Amino acid sequence: MDFSNKLRNHLVVELLSLVLIYIFWLSGIGLNRSVAAVSFVLLFLVLIIGPIMKLWRPVVEHLPWEMPWSWRGELGIWFFLLSLAHVGLVMYDREGLGTLRLADYLGLVALFWALVLTATSFEKVIKFIGVKSWKWLHSFAYVIFYLVGFHTINHAFLRTGRPDSWIHWSYLVMITVVIVLQISAFAREVVLYRKSLKSE
Repeated sequence: MDFSNKLRNHLVVELLSLVLIYIFWLSGIGLNRSVAAVSFVLLFLVLIIGPIMKLWRPVVEHLPWEMPWSWRGELGIWFFLLSLAHVGLVMYDREGLGTLRLADYLGLVALFWALVLTATSFEKVIKFIGVKSWKWLHSFAYVIFYLVGFHTINHAFLRTGRPDSWIHWSYLVMITVVIVLQISAFAREVVLYRKSLKSE
């Protein structure tokens, strides 16, 4: 497992993020929502890496650039940075945070936890707190995902006056994919465990 962040990976993730923001913006969803959408995509990528490694490790280990297992740190850091930019753009548009709803508070809680995970995504910090503590702390990435997922679904589908957009349905697809992969990886671990008991 790779606990270090690589400049190459950061540059690739940054470039990918900027390209996606530009593409989303060209599709007409606005700058702020484009930034929010790309941050969600990055979080989605972070969350599918673990299940993919459990389900298809022999295949993905042959991919170049240590993909995907060594990219979680960089993806997570840029998710936080774009989420922070999203909040900043919201405050700029509203001239402050304005009236906050439950979904907004959940988004801010997710942002706080993203800050914690970002601060502990660097090699020196990991060595200081220990790998076990780091793994436990970063298991909260799933909590962040579901907080952000609820925040996103609320703003995309549950608030009145929101125009229909293709990006809203892509959120549902990504959330569904994460859930399916999580369940599949869990089921595989259970099957392997049961097989190991029989072989003893």
